[in-house]
Amino acid sequence: MAAQNRRGANRSGQSSPSRFEGLMENISRLLMVVLFALVIYSGNLMYSLVDKPLTEVMVGGEFNYMQQQELAEMVNSHIEGGFLSADLNRLRQVLQEHPWVDQVSIRRQWPSTLIVEVVEEVAIARWGEAGFLNRLGEQLSIADNSALASLPVLRADFGTSKEMMESYQLLAELLLPTGLKLAELQRDDLGTWRVDTANGIRLVLGRDQIGKKIQRLVKAWESGLNQQINSIETIDLRYPNGLAVAWRDGVLVGVQQETEANTVLTAAI
Repeated sequence: MAAQNRRGANRSGQSSPSRFEGLMENISRLLMVVLFALVIYSGNLMYSLVDKPLTEVMVGGEFNYMQQQELAEMVNSHIEGGFLSADLNRLRQVLQEHPWVDQVSIRRQWPSTLIVEVVEEVAIARWGEAGFLNRLGEQLSIADNSALASLPVLRADFGTSKEMMESYQLLAELLLPTGLKLAELQRDDLGTWRVDTANGIRLVLGRDQIGKKIQRLVKAWESGLNQQINSIETIDLRYPNGLAVAWRDGVLVGVQQETEANTVLTAAI
């Protein structure tokens, strides 16, 4: 009997520490939950204290054609939230959709100021009689365009302004070795391309393989055609393997053809 009592006593002694450990574990879990809740609450409280309503929006940049007030109104009408919660990426996207906006940088300044810096687009070419295009082919509205009269002119009866700007940039790059600068690029309703250069030479390109035709012109130009630059009126590149040159008096003077052996100039009367 005594042995049984001792065993019972041992079991009772073992259960007490076990209950105590369980209690401490529960308390620890509770404390962790409370601590976590306090961290979240403190974070939200701090965020709400810092996320004050914006009191000032500063718009800066050098503007020739845009109005600073117009940009400020765009910012104010599209910005939502406070100092921290305002979606700056969305605001940047909205501003960059404006044809006259090239680049936008936005930053916060403590405690409640938003600073917007804008780089204005540059007019690259005239579009028809009165319009203007930026580098993406987007149309720009310019009230006083007297300072832009020297820009090249793009005209299209076929295609869009963006397609014309892409073609203009490509042709301008391909013509760099010749030194010829585009004054006017035209595409008629049949899709035929024509270029007028700044020194009065007209290039007739046809409808297709424009890049190859310009490369052919560059080769002929570097082979001596550039020596006649002041006498050339038209260079017709519609030939499959050559080009025709006409003097300024209107007389067709020759057709330059490429053969496998060499390049020859054939008189045309």
